[in-house]
Amino acid sequence: MEKKTATIYGAGMSGLIAAIDLARQGYEVVVHDREKGFGGDPRYNPSVHTTPIDPQRTSEYIGIDISPVFHPLVRCPVYFHDTRMNMSVDNVYAVERGPRATGLDALLMDLAEKEGVSFEFRSILTPERLATLPKGTIIACGLREEVYQMLEIPYLPVYGWCSLGECGFSNYAWMWMDECITDYGYMSAANNLYFNLLFSSRQVTKADLARYEAFMRRNEGVEHHEWRYLVGGVVPMGSPDNPRLFQKGMILAGTLSGFMDPFAYFGILGGMLSGKIAAMAVYDPDRAQREFERFTRQFRALYFFKKRIFSRIRPQVDLIETSLKQIGIPRMEHFLTRIRPRLMGDGAQRPISYPYAIDKTVPRA
Repeated sequence: MEKKTATIYGAGMSGLIAAIDLARQGYEVVVHDREKGFGGDPRYNPSVHTTPIDPQRTSEYIGIDISPVFHPLVRCPVYFHDTRMNMSVDNVYAVERGPRATGLDALLMDLAEKEGVSFEFRSILTPERLATLPKGTIIACGLREEVYQMLEIPYLPVYGWCSLGECGFSNYAWMWMDECITDYGYMSAANNLYFNLLFSSRQVTKADLARYEAFMRRNEGVEHHEWRYLVGGVVPMGSPDNPRLFQKGMILAGTLSGFMDPFAYFGILGGMLSGKIAAMAVYDPDRAQREFERFTRQFRALYFFKKRIFSRIRPQVDLIETSLKQIGIPRMEHFLTRIRPRLMGDGAQRPISYPYAIDKTVPRA
């Protein structure tokens, strides 16, 4: 009997989930990665991220218990300049990415090795190599601009500064809005590790960073001494048609597939689900396509909402701040807490992810 084989490029979160699933389906799996080891892009990892998620239902869907590495958030304030609004942290978790033993990637790597997955590190995906890959190879190369270009996938560049290191607190996050950036600054901490990112769709200057640092000192009593500027990062937000499971005969997984919230840029949930679906695309492509479309069906609407409506509101941080004060911060916090279950579901009916699958009837894989 001919052996079933599968090739994956990318030893990050989605690539590892795809590898584990395929190995369990009886495939001989080889995972390639440009880096010297697993854990995703070293420009960003190790890192900590905050995401809405139901760890139990997500674990059931992907067939991997990821709950040990997801930590319930204690607080997550959102700042408009210095005006603070506390967001509900019900079913919001912090998770560490990267090669440290406390991270999601380490959990997945351990499982992959136990399932017999093989790895080839320092193996770079080039246009020449792409042309020789067998049809159905899974590409899970994250935020690498050159891979988007090879596969002709629309993208937007992102710029920013990031800092990471050990800290004296965990399970805490914040977001910061200001006119100097198009997106936001955020800090997230878990396992005594913090990750702080100030990012934007336009260049972020040292003056912008200084403004963010001043905010942190005033409001959080935090100061970082080491920042690095991020070069070459991209996101799959170049087109309302970005989400795609198949491209040029390849199967896409993770951020590259556009399986990402186009509004707030939540990507952890989409990365895990897309890893499972990419593996499914190898042995049941029709079902995989249906699943992919079901989970990403709101991308276009959210993309246009952000581009046409929110993009006009977002620069008016002074106006947002004034409006919040007029309405009353406690009143707005109460309102958001009440409407959040309608967006995310509630109890046993809670959807597997947000903002995907709002129908609240997600079947198990």
